[in-house]
Amino acid sequence: MFSRIRKLRMHSIKTQVIVGFLVVLIPLLIILVTAFYLYSSKIIFQKTVEQSAETVGQLSMSLDHFMEQNINKLETLGDNPTIQEELNADTEDLDDTDDSFYSRNRQIRRMMLKEFSSVTMNDMELYGKNGASYYISVWSEKWVIPDEEELFRKADEAKGHWILVQGDEEDETLQMIKQIKDLQTYRPLGYIRIGLKRSYLDKLAEPVSFDSQGQIIILDDLERITSREADEALLSFMESETGSEGSFRYEEDGESYMAIYEHSNVTGWDTVGLIYMSYITRDLSTLRNVLLLLSLLAMGIAALVILRIANGLVSPLKETQNALEEFAKGNFEVHLSEERQDEIGTMNAVFNKAICDIQKLMQKVTQAEILGKEMEFKTLQSQMNPHFLYNTLDAINWMAFKNGEDEICNLVSAISNLIRGTISNKRSIITLREELDYIKDYLYIQKMRYQDRLETRYDIDESLLGQAVPKLVIQPIVENAVVHGIEYAQDDSILFISIHRKGKDIDIIVKDTGAGMPQEKAENLLKGSEDEQRGKDSFHTNLGIYAVHKRLQFLYGEEYGLRIISAEGEGTSVTIHIPFEEDPEKLMKTYNGILGEKK
Repeated sequence: MFSRIRKLRMHSIKTQVIVGFLVVLIPLLIILVTAFYLYSSKIIFQKTVEQSAETVGQLSMSLDHFMEQNINKLETLGDNPTIQEELNADTEDLDDTDDSFYSRNRQIRRMMLKEFSSVTMNDMELYGKNGASYYISVWSEKWVIPDEEELFRKADEAKGHWILVQGDEEDETLQMIKQIKDLQTYRPLGYIRIGLKRSYLDKLAEPVSFDSQGQIIILDDLERITSREADEALLSFMESETGSEGSFRYEEDGESYMAIYEHSNVTGWDTVGLIYMSYITRDLSTLRNVLLLLSLLAMGIAALVILRIANGLVSPLKETQNALEEFAKGNFEVHLSEERQDEIGTMNAVFNKAICDIQKLMQKVTQAEILGKEMEFKTLQSQMNPHFLYNTLDAINWMAFKNGEDEICNLVSAISNLIRGTISNKRSIITLREELDYIKDYLYIQKMRYQDRLETRYDIDESLLGQAVPKLVIQPIVENAVVHGIEYAQDDSILFISIHRKGKDIDIIVKDTGAGMPQEKAENLLKGSEDEQRGKDSFHTNLGIYAVHKRLQFLYGEEYGLRIISAEGEGTSVTIHIPFEEDPEKLMKTYNGILGEKK
């Protein structure tokens, strides 16, 4: 992006102004249009879903009303005294041949005919356990119910509550059955059954239409009630829905649907409205086209305005450019118009005045530059001290923070911490926590250099962080691992730092998966071999390992110090073996005593 900006500066100011305006205007226009479109589409979507939900709710209420009517019919017939008397009668007292007006036979048939509706029902039947049987149907002969005993068993399990039983997929009748009980003894007397027309439920749902492809499906325990099929994806989603109403999106065979459902507490049915997403968003295409047309129109008008503004700015600048070119050729008679009252007129006046004493000014500027360079050098030379370095690093850190350069902030902080630890911190004994802070700052700086080639892992007993140790004991080992092990490794490397207590001692292990070295060479490092002290890089030698080793032995004794295990191509492991010292003051006295003896 920055390279494109630099390339843009190579073009004319007119081009820069036009491109600059467009770079700001086009994204702003896109954001505004997109936001408006998304907001509008959200409102349209919500309104469509709400209207569809109202439609589904009204249909669910109609179904509840219809089923409540049938439930009332079952209860009315089952509780009727005449029917109760008929079902309580002994078998020998039943007389189907008695056809007098006031006979129970005629009374029961009249009651059943009153409740029967050929529009909504295929048949109605009364069963008595004493053998009584009454049947009304739209068919010319009685329809045989498959597996009638199973139907009675389910009614018995309902214990007097009505149930709805569906047949196979080709069966167009829904069997609604209720067990009849004696109103005094609650003894089962028989059953009352209504065969509801599935086609009537389809007719109830038929007026409800969202579009040519939308549909209504009525489900009972994820089984269809209406004749319309429900796909597997819809059933899978409905199985996970537990609310009384709601909506969700799903896809089936590459088509996207919005399903809106309402659960009935009366029937336990789910009334589901299926709407194609293309139907919901049908009005958005017109809105999108209008917004696109308006955007193009706004872009055209803005381009004309920007072009006019650019010409107004560039024309006087072009005159100034020509005057400067003449002046560069040695023409000191060039003069610009000062009639304009804006910044360009002021600039022309200043330009005319500048030409009069340009030679004298150039001489002063040259002298000032020479003096400035000399003072700058002396100031830098006199202020190169730690305090000046800290202030400089803090200034860089603040500038990076102000510009949002977090990585630069962290890098500068790490460098500053290292300088403070090595230069300003005059203490010889520090805690393991402070030493690890120096190491982390150092590794952060190296991480910026090596990126993904370097990974650091820690395994540290935090109870040992207060342990007193000589300053800069671990850091030189880590630096050697990075410079000599990881820098020359072919693959990405991992640096392990482990600190654990071993009885009365502490083992600090610095292990890398870098280039490694022969074990003989590793052992020579602890002997201070002159060949091993000479490195190809004058800034990084292995002398630090030998110095740390001897320093620890002087301080703690010959049994302590460094142990190195390495293999070429497999990495290096350095163990710093020191005693556990809970009293930092004791270690400080020991350290000062050794320094006094050496003096």
